[in-house]
Order: sequence, then structure tokens, then C-alpha cells
Amino acid sequence: MRKGKRRKQARVFATLIMLLVAAWATAAHTVPEYVLFRDRLALDILKFDSKLKLEPIELTASDGLKLRSYYFAPQPGKPLIVYFPDRLGDIIYKPRHLTAIAEEGYGLLLTGYRGYGGNPGLPSETMLYADASAMMERIAVDDLAPSGVIIYGYSMGTGVASYVAARAETLGLVLEAPFTTFGDAVRQQFSQVPEWLVRTKFDTRSRIGNVDAPILILAGGKDQITPARFAERLASINADHASLVVVPDGNHLNLIRKGGAAAVQGFLARLGAPLADTQTDMAYGDAPHVMPASSVH
Repeated sequence: MRKGKRRKQARVFATLIMLLVAAWATAAHTVPEYVLFRDRLALDILKFDSKLKLEPIELTASDGLKLRSYYFAPQPGKPLIVYFPDRLGDIIYKPRHLTAIAEEGYGLLLTGYRGYGGNPGLPSETMLYADASAMMERIAVDDLAPSGVIIYGYSMGTGVASYVAARAETLGLVLEAPFTTFGDAVRQQFSQVPEWLVRTKFDTRSRIGNVDAPILILAGGKDQITPARFAERLASINADHASLVVVPDGNHLNLIRKGGAAAVQGFLARLGAPLADTQTDMAYGDAPHVMPASSVH
């Protein structure tokens, strides 16, 4: 009787251990995604501080959701900049340097994600890719960018931007504060988390080599979220097309203010479509720490 009771207790204990392990694995597998998609800004277009007259543009996603983005048409001969925001979905405050560029004649599409800014649905890597691909199709079908597109991503948005740029025809790609993969970014903050527990990939590292267009990669020398070594790694993978700009005093939030804006403007000029009234100090060669990828190790 005692042996049978002990065996039963052992089985119950083993079952509890298995359940605890499974619960831990499940939590570890979902916590990174929860953090990634948790803080989503509510969009108030009335706070948009720009001369641009943005038009709402509605996209019907593959699952039937109606997703709203905002569009400003380019002047003849100027390309359309398609902007993919960070994990906050910020298309009001963060891309102000792009609205200033659009005021000089460039087109601008501020892409709205599902689950962000009043859009329905819940975000996920797979669906963000699907929505971005559908938006690129919409641009082509409705001829919203007759002079071509430039893909631009910031932080989490670099994962979406690199996905699109590897598959669509683009004049250029800008990656601001990129990570190599989302797993690498997670381990930058929590080194003990193994890669196999991070479900979301955003694997720019595996696809940047497929981008057949000029690439500008911006990094902050003081960025502790997506450090410059991520950008250096990406630039080295596509040395034929990528150039790296490291802003010494830049961090994850002030990279544009500390010198990144000059690099973006100069990159656009280098693509052959100079901005009106661009000053000499905005030239690409005068931006901080500009290095062709071939010189990055």
C-alpha cells in the first residue's frame, strides 16, 4: 500500500513539474511579444503639426479588416516615402523630419498598423507583413507613386520595411535604429532568453542581402536598445548597396535630432532627387560617420 501511495505521489509531483515547466515555457514564449505590442499609441490626427494636408487612405486587409493610413501625394518627378513606424505605432511625432521633407515635394505615406491608432485587430508579425504587402499592391494599382517609392522603417518598423524592400521594387531603403532580428533585440535587454523562445522574428539579417537598391542604415552610438553593432552587421551583409551612418551622440529616441536628419536628406539627394533649398551642410558626405558598408567589419 505504501509503495503504491508513493508511486502515486511521485506521478502527481512529476505532473506538477511538467505543468510548471510548460507554463514557464509558454510565458517566456509570449512575454516578448506582449512587450513588443503592448504600448500602442492612440492616434489623434488633430495633433499633427505640419502644413501637409494628409488624406486618410483605407486598406482592406486579407482578413477583411479596414485599416487606415495617411497619404500625401508627391509632386511630379518626386518619389513616395512609405514609412513603417516603431512598436508604438507613432506616426504623429517621430517622423516629423519626413513631413518636413514632404513639404519640399516628396510624397509621404504614414502606414497605420492593425491594432494601432484606432485601427481594428491585433498586431502580429505575420499580419503586419500581409498588411504591408497589401499596401504596396494598393500603391501600385492606384498609381499613388508614379515616380517610385522609398521604403523607410524605424525600430520595429525596420523589420516590416526590410520584408517589403526584399520583395518590392524600390528606389531605396532607410533603416533607422534597426535590429538584426527581434530575438537579438530581446537578448540585448534580457541575455538569458534563448532565441527559440521568441516567436516573433523580424529577421532583417536574413533578407537584407536580397534588397537590390541603395540602403541607408542609421544607428546611434549611445543606443542601448538597438546598438550600432546591429546596424554594422546588417551593413556588412549587403556591402554592395548599404551605407552606414553612426551618430555618436544618438540614442534610440534622439537619433534624428542628433544628426540623422542630415543623413536622410543627403541619402535622398544621392538617389538623384535633391530636396529644394537643401543646404550644403545637409549633404550626404557631411553627415556624421558615413561609411560605405565595404568598410564595416
